[in-house]
Amino acid sequence: MERNITQFMDKSVIANFIAELNQHHEHHIGYCGKDALEIEQAMVDAFGDRPDLWISTLNENGQLTGVLGMDTDTATGTVELWGPFIQCAPEQWQELAVRLWGQATNKLSENRIHISKVYGFYNEHHANAITFMKDKGAKLKSRQVILHNRALNEVSLDQGKNNRIQTITPDQYESFIQLHDSTFTGTYYDGETLIRRSGKEHHYLYVLSGSEGEIRGYVYAEADPEFGEGSIEYIAVNPNSFNQGLGSLLLNKVLYELNQVSQLSEIRLCVDEMNSGALSLYRKAGFETEHVLELYQLDHMYE
Repeated sequence: MERNITQFMDKSVIANFIAELNQHHEHHIGYCGKDALEIEQAMVDAFGDRPDLWISTLNENGQLTGVLGMDTDTATGTVELWGPFIQCAPEQWQELAVRLWGQATNKLSENRIHISKVYGFYNEHHANAITFMKDKGAKLKSRQVILHNRALNEVSLDQGKNNRIQTITPDQYESFIQLHDSTFTGTYYDGETLIRRSGKEHHYLYVLSGSEGEIRGYVYAEADPEFGEGSIEYIAVNPNSFNQGLGSLLLNKVLYELNQVSQLSEIRLCVDEMNSGALSLYRKAGFETEHVLELYQLDHMYE
Protein backbone atom coordinates (compact mmCIF):
# COMPACT_ATOMS: atom_id res chain seq x y z
CA MET A 1 0.00 0.00 0.00
CA GLU A 2 1.04 3.60 -0.61
CA ARG A 3 2.47 5.42 2.38
CA ASN A 4 2.43 9.20 2.33
CA ILE A 5 4.69 11.77 3.96
CA THR A 6 2.39 14.05 5.93
CA GLN A 7 2.35 16.77 8.55
CA PHE A 8 0.63 14.48 11.04
CA MET A 9 1.14 16.48 14.23
CA ASP A 10 -1.14 14.98 16.86
CA LYS A 11 1.48 14.87 19.63
CA SER A 12 -0.46 12.33 21.68
CA VAL A 13 -0.70 9.87 18.79
CA ILE A 14 2.98 10.32 17.92
CA ALA A 15 4.03 9.85 21.55
CA ASN A 16 2.01 6.64 21.86
CA PHE A 17 3.47 5.35 18.59
CA ILE A 18 7.03 5.98 19.79
CA ALA A 19 6.34 4.52 23.25
CA GLU A 20 4.97 1.29 21.80
CA LEU A 21 7.89 0.70 19.42
CA ASN A 22 10.49 1.72 22.00
CA GLN A 23 9.43 -1.19 24.24
CA HIS A 24 11.20 -3.58 21.85
CA HIS A 25 14.98 -3.94 21.51
CA GLU A 26 14.80 -4.18 17.73
CA HIS A 27 13.11 -0.73 17.57
CA HIS A 28 14.60 0.92 20.64
CA ILE A 29 16.18 4.38 20.34
CA GLY A 30 18.04 5.80 23.33
CA TYR A 31 17.00 9.44 22.95
CA CYS A 32 13.36 8.58 23.66
CA GLY A 33 11.68 6.93 26.62
CA LYS A 34 8.95 4.31 26.89
CA ASP A 35 6.21 6.25 28.65
CA ALA A 36 3.83 8.06 26.27
CA LEU A 37 3.07 10.96 28.61
CA GLU A 38 6.76 11.50 29.28
CA ILE A 39 7.53 11.40 25.56
CA GLU A 40 4.76 13.90 24.82
CA GLN A 41 6.18 16.32 27.38
CA ALA A 42 9.66 15.80 25.93
CA MET A 43 8.26 16.67 22.50
CA VAL A 44 6.97 19.98 23.83
CA ASP A 45 10.35 20.71 25.43
CA ALA A 46 12.36 19.71 22.34
CA PHE A 47 10.20 20.96 19.47
CA GLY A 48 8.26 23.87 21.00
CA ASP A 49 5.64 25.48 18.81
CA ARG A 50 7.15 24.21 15.52
CA PRO A 51 6.72 20.42 15.58
CA ASP A 52 5.94 20.57 11.85
CA LEU A 53 9.53 21.72 11.23
CA TRP A 54 11.29 19.21 13.43
CA ILE A 55 9.10 16.10 13.00
CA SER A 56 8.28 14.16 9.80
CA THR A 57 5.71 11.37 9.66
CA LEU A 58 4.44 8.62 7.38
CA ASN A 59 0.86 7.44 7.26
CA GLU A 60 -1.04 4.68 5.53
CA ASN A 61 -4.81 5.08 5.18
CA GLY A 62 -4.81 7.62 7.98
CA GLN A 63 -2.76 5.43 10.34
CA LEU A 64 0.63 6.58 11.58
CA THR A 65 3.38 4.21 10.38
CA GLY A 66 6.59 6.26 10.63
CA VAL A 67 8.14 9.09 12.65
CA LEU A 68 11.49 10.88 12.43
CA GLY A 69 12.22 13.75 14.79
CA MET A 70 15.20 16.11 14.63
CA ASP A 71 16.03 17.38 18.13
CA THR A 72 18.14 20.30 16.91
CA ASP A 73 20.46 22.68 18.70
CA THR A 74 20.64 25.50 16.16
CA ALA A 75 23.40 27.27 18.12
CA THR A 76 25.82 24.36 17.69
CA GLY A 77 24.35 22.88 14.51
CA THR A 78 23.84 19.44 16.07
CA VAL A 79 20.91 17.04 15.81
CA GLU A 80 19.85 14.08 17.96
CA LEU A 81 17.65 11.73 15.96
CA TRP A 82 14.30 10.62 17.34
CA GLY A 83 14.00 7.66 15.03
CA PRO A 84 13.42 6.55 12.47
CA PHE A 85 10.47 4.85 14.18
CA ILE A 86 8.81 2.71 11.51
CA GLN A 87 6.16 0.01 11.68
CA CYS A 88 6.23 -2.02 8.47
CA ALA A 89 7.33 -5.24 6.84
CA PRO A 90 11.09 -5.77 7.44
CA GLU A 91 11.98 -5.53 3.75
CA GLN A 92 10.40 -2.05 3.51
CA TRP A 93 12.13 -0.46 6.51
CA GLN A 94 15.16 1.04 4.74
CA GLU A 95 13.10 2.49 1.89
CA LEU A 96 10.71 4.21 4.30
CA ALA A 97 13.56 5.49 6.46
CA VAL A 98 15.14 7.11 3.41
CA ARG A 99 11.82 8.81 2.58
CA LEU A 100 11.49 10.19 6.10
CA TRP A 101 15.12 11.35 6.06
CA GLY A 102 14.62 13.14 2.76
CA GLN A 103 11.58 15.00 4.00
CA ALA A 104 13.26 15.95 7.28
CA THR A 105 16.45 17.24 5.65
CA ASN A 106 14.49 19.15 3.01
CA LYS A 107 12.58 21.04 5.69
CA LEU A 108 15.78 22.03 7.49
CA SER A 109 17.43 23.07 4.23
CA GLU A 110 14.41 25.14 3.13
CA ASN A 111 14.52 26.96 6.47
CA ARG A 112 18.28 27.56 6.10
CA ILE A 113 19.14 25.64 9.25
CA HIS A 114 22.79 24.62 9.11
CA ILE A 115 23.60 21.20 10.57
CA SER A 116 27.18 20.07 11.14
CA LYS A 117 26.72 16.86 13.14
CA VAL A 118 23.95 14.29 13.52
CA TYR A 119 23.82 11.75 16.34
CA GLY A 120 21.91 8.48 16.47
CA PHE A 121 21.68 6.43 19.67
CA TYR A 122 20.44 2.92 18.98
CA ASN A 123 19.98 -0.33 20.83
CA GLU A 124 22.62 -2.81 19.74
CA HIS A 125 19.79 -5.06 18.48
CA HIS A 126 18.26 -2.33 16.25
CA ALA A 127 19.88 -3.67 13.09
CA ASN A 128 17.77 -1.58 10.73
CA ALA A 129 18.71 1.77 12.27
CA ILE A 130 22.38 0.83 12.57
CA THR A 131 22.49 -0.17 8.90
CA PHE A 132 20.69 3.06 7.98
CA MET A 133 23.26 5.21 9.79
CA LYS A 134 26.22 3.30 8.37
CA ASP A 135 24.80 3.68 4.86
CA LYS A 136 24.72 7.45 5.47
CA GLY A 137 28.41 7.37 6.39
CA ALA A 138 28.01 7.62 10.17
CA LYS A 139 30.77 6.30 12.41
CA LEU A 140 30.39 4.35 15.65
CA LYS A 141 31.69 6.63 18.42
CA SER A 142 31.02 4.52 21.52
CA ARG A 143 28.98 1.76 23.10
CA GLN A 144 27.08 2.84 26.21
CA VAL A 145 25.67 0.56 28.91
CA ILE A 146 22.32 1.71 30.32
CA LEU A 147 21.98 0.63 33.95
CA HIS A 148 18.97 0.87 36.21
CA ASN A 149 18.29 0.45 39.91
CA ARG A 150 14.83 -0.24 41.36
CA ALA A 151 15.97 -0.99 44.92
CA LEU A 152 16.45 2.57 46.18
CA ASN A 153 14.60 1.92 49.43
CA GLU A 154 17.47 -0.36 50.44
CA VAL A 155 20.05 2.45 50.34
CA SER A 156 21.26 3.72 53.71
CA LEU A 157 23.87 6.25 54.77
CA ASP A 158 26.76 6.14 57.18
CA GLN A 159 26.33 9.64 58.59
CA GLY A 160 29.86 9.71 59.95
CA LYS A 161 31.37 9.19 56.51
CA ASN A 162 28.85 11.34 54.66
CA ASN A 163 29.04 14.50 56.72
CA ARG A 164 31.71 15.78 54.31
CA ILE A 165 29.29 15.56 51.37
CA GLN A 166 27.31 18.78 50.96
CA THR A 167 25.65 20.85 48.28
CA ILE A 168 28.13 22.98 46.40
CA THR A 169 28.89 26.50 47.66
CA PRO A 170 29.93 29.56 45.60
CA ASP A 171 33.51 29.48 46.86
CA GLN A 172 33.85 25.99 45.32
CA TYR A 173 32.58 26.91 41.85
CA GLU A 174 35.97 27.54 40.28
CA SER A 175 37.60 24.32 41.47
CA PHE A 176 34.46 22.35 40.60
CA ILE A 177 34.43 23.68 37.03
CA GLN A 178 38.09 22.79 36.64
CA LEU A 179 37.57 19.22 37.88
CA HIS A 180 34.43 18.61 35.84
CA ASP A 181 35.69 20.08 32.57
CA SER A 182 38.98 18.21 32.78
CA THR A 183 37.27 14.91 33.63
CA PHE A 184 34.51 15.11 31.01
CA THR A 185 36.10 16.96 28.10
CA GLY A 186 33.57 17.97 25.46
CA THR A 187 30.58 16.56 27.33
CA TYR A 188 27.01 17.80 26.87
CA TYR A 189 26.99 19.87 30.12
CA ASP A 190 30.09 21.82 31.10
CA GLY A 191 30.81 22.84 34.69
CA GLU A 192 29.13 26.24 34.50
CA THR A 193 25.98 24.66 33.06
CA LEU A 194 25.84 22.10 35.88
CA ILE A 195 26.05 24.83 38.49
CA ARG A 196 23.13 26.66 36.85
CA ARG A 197 21.07 23.50 36.51
CA SER A 198 21.71 22.51 40.13
CA GLY A 199 19.60 25.49 41.21
CA LYS A 200 16.46 23.82 39.85
CA GLU A 201 14.15 21.73 42.02
CA HIS A 202 15.05 18.02 42.10
CA HIS A 203 18.49 18.66 40.57
CA TYR A 204 21.29 17.51 42.87
CA LEU A 205 24.93 18.57 42.85
CA TYR A 206 26.89 17.26 45.83
CA VAL A 207 30.60 17.73 46.47
CA LEU A 208 32.83 15.81 48.82
CA SER A 209 35.29 18.18 50.48
CA GLY A 210 38.66 17.51 52.03
CA SER A 211 39.95 18.86 55.35
CA GLU A 212 40.98 22.15 53.74
CA GLY A 213 37.79 22.57 51.71
CA GLU A 214 39.20 21.21 48.47
CA ILE A 215 36.83 19.20 46.24
CA ARG A 216 37.77 15.54 46.27
CA GLY A 217 34.78 14.41 44.23
CA TYR A 218 31.24 15.23 43.17
CA VAL A 219 28.02 13.74 41.85
CA TYR A 220 25.23 15.31 39.80
CA ALA A 221 21.74 13.85 39.28
CA GLU A 222 18.33 14.94 38.05
CA ALA A 223 14.92 13.65 39.14
CA ASP A 224 11.47 13.68 37.57
CA PRO A 225 9.10 12.86 40.46
CA GLU A 226 6.05 13.07 38.19
CA PHE A 227 7.20 9.90 36.46
CA GLY A 228 9.07 8.40 39.42
CA GLU A 229 12.36 8.36 37.53
CA GLY A 230 15.75 9.99 37.72
CA SER A 231 19.21 9.83 36.22
CA ILE A 232 22.74 10.15 37.51
CA GLU A 233 24.48 12.29 34.91
CA TYR A 234 28.01 12.66 36.34
CA ILE A 235 30.15 11.30 39.13
CA ALA A 236 33.87 11.96 39.43
CA VAL A 237 36.71 11.77 41.94
CA ASN A 238 39.82 13.92 41.92
CA PRO A 239 42.77 11.80 40.68
CA ASN A 240 44.61 12.59 43.91
CA SER A 241 41.85 10.78 45.83
CA PHE A 242 41.50 7.59 43.80
CA ASN A 243 41.16 4.17 45.48
CA GLN A 244 39.70 5.52 48.72
CA GLY A 245 36.06 4.49 48.22
CA LEU A 246 34.91 8.06 47.58
CA GLY A 247 32.94 7.12 44.47
CA SER A 248 30.81 4.73 46.53
CA LEU A 249 30.20 7.41 49.19
CA LEU A 250 29.04 9.91 46.58
CA LEU A 251 26.85 7.36 44.84
CA ASN A 252 25.15 6.25 48.05
CA LYS A 253 24.55 9.86 49.03
CA VAL A 254 22.75 10.81 45.83
CA LEU A 255 20.76 7.55 45.71
CA TYR A 256 19.59 8.17 49.27
CA GLU A 257 18.52 11.72 48.49
CA LEU A 258 16.76 10.71 45.28
CA ASN A 259 14.77 8.16 47.24
CA GLN A 260 14.06 10.19 50.37
CA VAL A 261 13.51 13.66 48.87
CA SER A 262 12.27 13.04 45.34
CA GLN A 263 10.74 9.65 46.22
CA LEU A 264 11.78 7.96 43.01
CA SER A 265 11.19 4.34 42.19
CA GLU A 266 13.90 3.95 39.57
CA ILE A 267 17.25 5.47 38.63
CA ARG A 268 19.01 5.14 35.27
CA LEU A 269 22.48 6.03 34.15
CA CYS A 270 24.69 5.64 31.13
CA VAL A 271 28.28 4.38 31.25
CA ASP A 272 30.80 3.83 28.48
CA GLU A 273 31.26 0.10 27.98
CA MET A 274 35.04 0.54 28.28
CA ASN A 275 34.79 2.14 31.74
CA SER A 276 35.10 -1.05 33.77
CA GLY A 277 35.74 0.78 37.03
CA ALA A 278 32.49 2.75 36.85
CA LEU A 279 30.52 -0.33 35.82
CA SER A 280 31.88 -2.22 38.82
CA LEU A 281 30.97 0.67 41.14
CA TYR A 282 27.38 0.85 39.94
CA ARG A 283 26.81 -2.89 39.91
CA LYS A 284 28.03 -3.16 43.50
CA ALA A 285 25.39 -0.53 44.35
CA GLY A 286 22.62 -2.68 42.89
CA PHE A 287 22.46 -1.43 39.32
CA GLU A 288 21.68 -3.90 36.55
CA THR A 289 22.18 -3.72 32.78
CA GLU A 290 19.04 -2.72 30.91
CA HIS A 291 20.38 -2.02 27.41
CA VAL A 292 23.56 -1.56 25.45
CA LEU A 293 23.29 1.38 23.05
CA GLU A 294 25.56 2.40 20.20
CA LEU A 295 26.25 6.08 19.53
CA TYR A 296 26.72 7.01 15.86
CA GLN A 297 27.96 10.35 14.55
CA LEU A 298 27.33 11.67 11.05
CA ASP A 299 29.50 14.64 10.06
CA HIS A 300 27.40 15.70 7.10
CA MET A 301 23.65 15.84 6.68
CA TYR A 302 22.96 17.14 3.21
CA GLU A 303 24.15 14.94 0.44
